[in-house]
Amino acid sequence: MPDIEFTETGALKLLQNLKPYKAQGPDNIHPRILKELAVEIAPSLTLIFRKSYETGENPTDWLKTNVSPIFKNGQKYLTSNYRPISLTCIAFKLMEHILVSNIMKHAQSHNILYDLQHGFRSSVSCETQLIQFTHDLVTNMQSAAQTDVIVMDFSKAFDKVSHAKLIDKLHHYGIQGKANSWVKAFLTDISQSNNRGRDLL
Repeated sequence: MPDIEFTETGALKLLQNLKPYKAQGPDNIHPRILKELAVEIAPSLTLIFRKSYETGENPTDWLKTNVSPIFKNGQKYLTSNYRPISLTCIAFKLMEHILVSNIMKHAQSHNILYDLQHGFRSSVSCETQLIQFTHDLVTNMQSAAQTDVIVMDFSKAFDKVSHAKLIDKLHHYGIQGKANSWVKAFLTDISQSNNRGRDLL
């Protein structure tokens, strides 16, 4: 993957597209402020993005996340029925968006992603997967073909991913150099705390 280029135009567009009613991150900078001062902030933010990418280091506030448990379903007294939501700084989310966009562009242009991977990709979702699955079932029923279905529960799968293996996997697929170093540094240095400010990691 070629080195990522950070431009003021790109940063300005991301700032202007912020949703002003979203929650602020651990740095207490509200997205409304970033959106309304986008023109003034974009040049400085671009420099921070470039420096972070070049060095593999992030501002201290960007490495903090506030974690809140969100109830999913079932019995409320069971911790397994809560999903942790990590709230990060808005500026960091913009940096992360730029990296993810470039990594996904690289993955799609080199056919790295499996064709039937519906999650975390543009123009596909759980709904498109369900439509495809239903279509396959109906087609098989009409032709009197057997359909075998295996259902697997991958809940909390992302919590169990080895960071070292993830970094190696990225390197294997051509996401190397500065981008790889940046992801590695982030995964190593990130810290979490609950909404009362108590450290979790």
